[in-house]
Amino acid sequence: MSAPTATNRRILVVDDNQAIHQDFRKILCAPPASTALDAMEAALFGGPETAPADAGFEVDSAYQGEEGIARVKAAVAEGRPYALAFVDIRMPPGIDGVETARRLWKEDEDLQIVLCSAYSDYSWEEMTQRLGLSQRLLILRKPFDNIEVRQLAHALTEKWELLRQSHRRLEDLSREVEEWTRELAMANERLRKEMEDRAKLELRLAQSQRLEALGRLSGGLAHEINNPLSVIMASVGFMRAELEDQVKGGRQADAQELSEVCADAMIGAERILRIVNDFRLFSRLDGQPPGRVDLREVLDHALSGASYTLGPKAQVVRDFQDVPAVWGSEQGLEQVFLGLLNNAGYAIQGSPEPRVTIVARQREDGWVVVEVKDNGTGIPPEHLGRIFDPFFTTKPPGTGTGLGLSICYGIVSGLGGSIEVESTPGKGSTFRVKLPRGPEAMVSAAGPAEPQ
Repeated sequence: MSAPTATNRRILVVDDNQAIHQDFRKILCAPPASTALDAMEAALFGGPETAPADAGFEVDSAYQGEEGIARVKAAVAEGRPYALAFVDIRMPPGIDGVETARRLWKEDEDLQIVLCSAYSDYSWEEMTQRLGLSQRLLILRKPFDNIEVRQLAHALTEKWELLRQSHRRLEDLSREVEEWTRELAMANERLRKEMEDRAKLELRLAQSQRLEALGRLSGGLAHEINNPLSVIMASVGFMRAELEDQVKGGRQADAQELSEVCADAMIGAERILRIVNDFRLFSRLDGQPPGRVDLREVLDHALSGASYTLGPKAQVVRDFQDVPAVWGSEQGLEQVFLGLLNNAGYAIQGSPEPRVTIVARQREDGWVVVEVKDNGTGIPPEHLGRIFDPFFTTKPPGTGTGLGLSICYGIVSGLGGSIEVESTPGKGSTFRVKLPRGPEAMVSAAGPAEPQ
């Protein structure tokens, strides 16, 4: 591979002697004439009688150091920098050549400099002490040889070009490294996102498997105990009525005590009945097939049912006027949003400005998203991963079954949707329910339509 040819042939001469400028121009601007030696060489070895034409150099002049610095600065600003500068050491009354060289490099660090002097003003050690060791600096003693000057000009302008090519290559490499770094960061981000998505999917799968197993258990359990429980409740109710009649008639001295015992038994039986009903909802055995449901009506009913839990002081914000119908079970969806609103009402108890917001929107992908937000106590981070687990509750014993959010999760998952939660302790929680949009028209003869 041949060495690249210098393309920048701009040279600056900085000298206070005008004759020196004329000498440099004679040497550098015009190509040397062919000689008899060239003709003899051509006759002996073949080839052209004259050497290839030398285009010469573009030489500019400056007569003091400050003027030379200004010219270099302007050339850099114009995008036409000098490749080489011949600088005289002595230039009274201005700054000397060493100081000029130091300041020239501040304007253009790639500039090649040849210091010219007929006197020993500075030793090499003194120059390097002021300028530092640099491959951009050479010394030329006056009077100088014409061939030596042309050789320096060719070599140093070519060196300047190679240096610029090296800079460009380094810049290209830097851009490539930056691009690789960006691509690597994007790949790492995609990998991190995929790992997070996979972890979420694995968590949902495990949760769905637990819910499915418990759903089968709860469905069988509900059928097994529902009938005996109905008999117990009817019997206890009859006994209590009879005992109350005896107490009123004064026939039994211990009738009051027995009545209280029966009342306690009734409370326990009612609690068991609530658990059984929760099991039935959890196992999705309500017998109602999915279909097209008016979500606005469902949300209105859920808000009405949760009004007691939310309390009279809570500010309730509704934003679901333009929401389309969804695919699901009206009873099941009402249970979902009633559970979420009751949960929000429990969370905002004691808040100075309790507020619950329910917003429904249709997304561009066709899904309908309902958000139930509160500004309550929030959920601790260590509980966020378990709130949809069956029987997990942070409420005091006897105040909850731990199945409310599990039921919500089971009903929504059974419809092909999803439910997520975001929460910050002390700032509240947001439950986000994603549901499939309902079909535009129902198929009456063939049964309910499938979600689009």
